[in-house]
Amino acid sequence: SVGGKLGAKWTRVDSNQVVSEEAPKDITFAGDGVTDFQISKPSGWPTGKYKVEISLDGNVVQTREFEVK
Repeated sequence: SVGGKLGAKWTRVDSNQVVSEEAPKDITFAGDGVTDFQISKPSGWPTGKYKVEISLDGNVVQTREFEVK
């Protein structure tokens, strides 16, 4: 098994404003696995384009964009 740190950062693309950044989680990799990151805003999200970046040991390894309508 191999250890590492996974983190997530959500950004509003229009303004390049960081909405939330989750502190990296210590993860031990021993083959395939699943983890999750969550974000919420009870008052509702402003419409626009957003992205989430997943980092491994401080390096972005995956980015996904999404839109709130």
